Amino acid sequence: MTRSFITRAAIVTIAASLPAAAARAQARPSEPVRLTLADAVQRAVEHNPDLAIVRLDTESEAARVGESRGAFTPVFSTTAGHSRAVTPPTTALLGDTGVDVRDWFSSTGVRQRVPWGAGTWSISWDTARSTTDNPFTSFDPNLQSGIQLAYSQPLLRDRRIDQSRAQYIIAKRNHDNSELRFQESVVQTVATVKQAYWTLEAAIANVGVQQRSLELAQELARQNRIRVDAGQIPPLDLVQSEAEIAQRRENLIQARTTAEDAEDRLRRLIMDPSDDEFWKAHIDPTEQAPLVQVAPDVDGAVARAVSGRSDLTRAQHDLENAKTNVDLSRNQTLPDIRVETSYRGNGLAGHQLVRTGDFPGTIIGARDRGFGDALGQAFGTDYPSWSFGVTVSYPLGRSYEEASLARAEVERRQAAERIASLRLETAESVRRAARQVQSTAERVEAARAGATLAEQRYNDEQRRYDVGLSTTFLVTQAQRDLLQAQVNLLQTTLDHQSALVSFEAVQQAPAPGSNDAIAIRGAEIVPLPTSTPRGLFRTGGGQ
Repeated sequence: MTRSFITRAAIVTIAASLPAAAARAQARPSEPVRLTLADAVQRAVEHNPDLAIVRLDTESEAARVGESRGAFTPVFSTTAGHSRAVTPPTTALLGDTGVDVRDWFSSTGVRQRVPWGAGTWSISWDTARSTTDNPFTSFDPNLQSGIQLAYSQPLLRDRRIDQSRAQYIIAKRNHDNSELRFQESVVQTVATVKQAYWTLEAAIANVGVQQRSLELAQELARQNRIRVDAGQIPPLDLVQSEAEIAQRRENLIQARTTAEDAEDRLRRLIMDPSDDEFWKAHIDPTEQAPLVQVAPDVDGAVARAVSGRSDLTRAQHDLENAKTNVDLSRNQTLPDIRVETSYRGNGLAGHQLVRTGDFPGTIIGARDRGFGDALGQAFGTDYPSWSFGVTVSYPLGRSYEEASLARAEVERRQAAERIASLRLETAESVRRAARQVQSTAERVEAARAGATLAEQRYNDEQRRYDVGLSTTFLVTQAQRDLLQAQVNLLQTTLDHQSALVSFEAVQQAPAPGSNDAIAIRGAEIVPLPTSTPRGLFRTGGGQ
């Protein structure tokens, strides 16, 4: 029975069993770290590296929100270049001489996808300087400038929701979910720390119980030795008592090992890994396990858990993400109808040749018009160009978008069913945790009564032995029963504290290792280039 407590405690602290050997090899500091339960929890929240990992995940999701918002960032672009084109003659008037045209040109513009209606706008300014040896040209060099405004607006597909807005909406919900996951990790870590604290406190108390049991066995052996020397009892009784001392010394060694393992487990959860005294600090838990609490309010606990537990909130966000995907997929099945409009102002200047007579005319003079003239014309109404039109496209037959809609609908139903399943699972886990609180409380009362009766029996048997009315075997058995009863009381008290911790935590977050809600996160954030609206013009018609 004694080994049962040791085995169960060792299982709880198995994760720290390997570092324990190194910890025991280190010298203990003279002053132990006296630790309350609240101090242990605070240290864990501040120093636990597992929490730091989850906290970094929230920062990663925040970066994803920034990535998705980048789809609405204005895009600046500029182009500058030089070109030369020599074309063969296309008219007899040019003879065999080709036409040599040299251009210096530049274009600068800004375009943006607006965060509502999925429209895109652009504004650009372009300039060019051209020289040519074409004898028919009127400007050499000529200076051109143009200002263009354009806007494209979808009317059906993409108007209410498009890929860029869907990514942004889902990324924000995923960021909220990452914050909830962090809260879950805090709740789970706090619960683990509390359980480790009470496990260490029980393990230390068990060392005291085993030490006291060893002392009782040593006292009985001392009395037996006196009686054997006086010829009152046979030497076999002394051998029996000394064998019992050896067994209880082994139990004490195991109890100390279990306590050190429990200490390492708590140390791993709360100590700062960068502290040089990490493995040397001896932890002294100063709080005692509180008295058994009254029966919990099961119905109230279930209601609180179902209405506000973090995994259910995350599952609801996942359902909203699935609905967003359905809305996007349904919208993409609509015809792509867009209104395209643009306006451009043009300007022309340079070294103008003045001609008279029939074509190609005789050059009678020249006049120079500067770049400022071309720029003024571009901003004026001298040479306007504008367009307004509608584009329509729609797939014939079953499309990729229709298949995507069917898949999104299945995922939405799956997410909704998952919420229903989680509600049942939450209610069941809370009710089970409440039953554990109640049953362990009753076990504590029974174990306490058993320990009291075992102590009374041992005292009676010891008094009978002192007056010669009992035997070494009966006293030894009474000591064993007392030891087992005290160990049982420690174990049931620890079970009750663990049940209380679990009952408190399960109302706020699922237990570690529970099945997580299905995360409908959508695709990874992908860059969505902003298109440049140019307006509509007849093919081959130019601007």
